[in-house]
Amino acid sequence: MTSDTTPPSKASKRRTHSVHAVLLTLLTLLMAVPGIWNLPVIDRDEARFAVASVQMAESGDYVSIRFQDEARNKKPVGSYWAQTGFIKAFSKDGERRIWAQRIPSVLAAIIAVLATYWAGVAMIGRRGAFVAGGLLAVSALFVFEAHIAKTDALLCAMGALVFMSFALLRQGGGRLYALVFWVALGLAVMIKGPVIPGVAGLTLITLAIWERQNAWMRTLLFWPGPILFLLIILPWSIMIYQATEGQFFKDALVGDFGQKLVSGQEKHGAPPGAYLLSLPVAFWPSVLFLIPGFAFAIRAVRRGLENINPVVRAMRLALAWAIPYWIILEIIPTKLPNYLLPVYSAFAVMCAGAILTLFAVKEFKISRIISAVLIGLVSTALIAGILIGEAVYGPLPTWSFGFNFAALLAVVFSCVMLGMGRAKKAVIGVIAGGILLYPFLYAVLLPSLSELRLADRVEAEFNQNNITLPRKGGPQVLAYNFTEPSLVYRLGSDIVLGDRIKLDTPLLIDTVILTDSMKSETDAFLQAVSESGNCTAPISTIKGHNYSKGNAVSLDLVQVIPCPLEPQGEPDTEPQN
Repeated sequence: MTSDTTPPSKASKRRTHSVHAVLLTLLTLLMAVPGIWNLPVIDRDEARFAVASVQMAESGDYVSIRFQDEARNKKPVGSYWAQTGFIKAFSKDGERRIWAQRIPSVLAAIIAVLATYWAGVAMIGRRGAFVAGGLLAVSALFVFEAHIAKTDALLCAMGALVFMSFALLRQGGGRLYALVFWVALGLAVMIKGPVIPGVAGLTLITLAIWERQNAWMRTLLFWPGPILFLLIILPWSIMIYQATEGQFFKDALVGDFGQKLVSGQEKHGAPPGAYLLSLPVAFWPSVLFLIPGFAFAIRAVRRGLENINPVVRAMRLALAWAIPYWIILEIIPTKLPNYLLPVYSAFAVMCAGAILTLFAVKEFKISRIISAVLIGLVSTALIAGILIGEAVYGPLPTWSFGFNFAALLAVVFSCVMLGMGRAKKAVIGVIAGGILLYPFLYAVLLPSLSELRLADRVEAEFNQNNITLPRKGGPQVLAYNFTEPSLVYRLGSDIVLGDRIKLDTPLLIDTVILTDSMKSETDAFLQAVSESGNCTAPISTIKGHNYSKGNAVSLDLVQVIPCPLEPQGEPDTEPQN
């Protein structure tokens, strides 16, 4: 048995790392898995990714990306391939198992947390790394993205691997970590194009200017790395270029990515500072430690005059990873909270650095008091918002208040403990708050908000009225003014949306028409249906709320039926003179 002053053996370190990795994996699974099977497909991004992946699996075309009959030339194919693999493994033709398509995001969340842990080991030691991984695992936006089938959890994982490779290389790591860098960079490009290369490039440029001693960067030039990168990105890039005659790259780089840089694309514009204002919710409850975390990092780099100081070098890396990219995001007009997710690993490490300091001394008095008060208020408002949402849009079981209230108490307890400088209890309270809230929120509360599950309820009406779903060979469906992508996912890719509906020829008998009677144009559309020689019979009405547009809806389902024959007149039986 070793004394407290004896350095731990390699075997002891391996055991500790194994225990930490298992605990962090279990925590991440607890955060990410509950609800993936019964949470409805989320409009609009997840639904679009899910539909395109289903179509890829069913068509066998693994090069082109399509939503219905339109080319989806926005993001590369990486996330679609990941979803398609799990569709093939767990779904039959025509089935919709959204949980299978969400598995890549769950696995990516585990990778992101473990990569953050290993980055933390190199930067602030095992104890701090364990705290950093836990803080990332319970952060709100990270948990949300781990639940849905799109790109951001996968991108976060690749970003964390690149961040980890930088941290390990700066500590003298060998060429293996350079290969990890290039593989993660290639996969990141295949998932979401230039985002992670941009973050990595900004980090390298910032550190090169800041430190002027960057021999570790030369290891990145280990020649097999760039070759692996090209082998990952080139085959599909060449195939999609040939398949679309270059249109994919024009649409993706100029039409999608380029438009985000110059205007608020798809009504997602916001002024500078929007990410700063969203962080108290997006990084909740771990955000409790973020202000002290930045205070710790800035103090470290200001006082560290020598490049050999490991804490100074660690905080330079964290700041170089987070700040330049964050500034650029604040300048770009298009803003969505998930754009900042790739730097959450750096946030978590900075927070953990402050927490380690607080374990030893009561530092950061002003920043921790400000943080405690601010996050206490945000937590109260957040839990209140969840309870109001449940009351308005779903059932109101009184037992659900217990979970929310317990989570609120845990985080408020953490705020008080942080204000008093008791960091251990503050960390325990934050992790407990996440454990109390998220599994219940995603597995029970959100799936119970029936007024928001419009596409699911439309599918249920088909089944209850013995109408075969279009994806299983059923009748044509025309969705006039309720055109959310989740409807395409539930009913099938052959349904006709919005202005693509043509009434110049009689509709097929049994065609189902879906309209929102609360919209003024509905009456004119139904009148046009009747004037085109079609008769309809009502099926049902579904009342609810379209959260994508923020308005109440009343969805009428009607079916085209044979028009009744014109009544024949009575024969003339009067005698004729």
